[in-house]
Amino acid sequence: MRHPGALLALWRARYDLWRVRRLPDARVRAALVGAGVGASVLVAAGLGAVGVPWRELPQALGDVTHPAHVVLWQIRLPRIVAGMLVGASLATAGALLQAVVRNPLADPAIMGITAGAGLGGLIGILLLPEYRYALPACAFLGGLGATTVVLGVAWTGRGLMVPLRIMLSGVAVQALLFSAVALLTYAFADRAPAFVAFTIGSLAGVGWRDVGLALGPTLAGVALALAGTRGLNLLLLDDASAAGIGLHVERARLGAACVAALLAAGAVSVAGLVGFVGLVVPNAVRLLVGPDHRVLLPLAALGGAGLVVVADSAARTVAAPLELPVGALLAMIGGPYFLFELWRRVV
Repeated sequence: MRHPGALLALWRARYDLWRVRRLPDARVRAALVGAGVGASVLVAAGLGAVGVPWRELPQALGDVTHPAHVVLWQIRLPRIVAGMLVGASLATAGALLQAVVRNPLADPAIMGITAGAGLGGLIGILLLPEYRYALPACAFLGGLGATTVVLGVAWTGRGLMVPLRIMLSGVAVQALLFSAVALLTYAFADRAPAFVAFTIGSLAGVGWRDVGLALGPTLAGVALALAGTRGLNLLLLDDASAAGIGLHVERARLGAACVAALLAAGAVSVAGLVGFVGLVVPNAVRLLVGPDHRVLLPLAALGGAGLVVVADSAARTVAAPLELPVGALLAMIGGPYFLFELWRRVV
């Protein structure tokens, strides 16, 4: 009987051969990703308590007398746009962190950045409840603080940030920060409804103001990530080779981690502690187009946007009239995927 590792290696070799022979050109694959995102938006706009056939969507959007006009513009579209921004932010942040630690199992949640941003957001809700626009700043400071702790712990005596140390430090910091989130939620149980929705992750009640909160961090973070694609590609090499080409490795890691913190903070400020998007999407896109971040990052952003929109559509329709938290549905996807990836690399 063959060892499971040998069977898995054989399966992967056969899949790689099939992919080379059967999958279309990378540009066609990119177009398919974009078409999938567009289809997810159309489906999400039509689904809900007030169903709108896709043929009527243009009329419903443009005609103020249409029965679904107000529902689309005031409820459904802001939620869809917010979901797209959240998904794009988390997927881009995941791709950045996977380059930083050279490990496909990294994402903002596993690295502690999401927990730090969430703790900062909860503190902002407590201290500045009337200042909604302060929430992204508090979340960013929390995420940046978590990033600083993780990288500080990973810093060796020789001035190096070893990828494995960064990964393990992130897991430890995540556990500490989530315990702080739990204690904060317990201590302020009178605000449990708002806290529970935030800690589980939800897009319920999101409006255009929330879209405005997430828009700036998302656009700035994605733009900074795209501007640093050369450094991200060099980080995939070992440290000595990357430094030999001229890359300041520690500075590149620190910059990418700070951009990931900015992106995660923007997502957390709108949707709460949504996880696993940054794990699943970059790995799936990498299988389609390869590791080049010039292609990977924009397609990961698109794929993340589509995934969150689909998950949120399922969250509000699967158990209607009860609405499920989108964070829980994404965890149901990401948890098994994480275990599979972990098993695949250990066996």
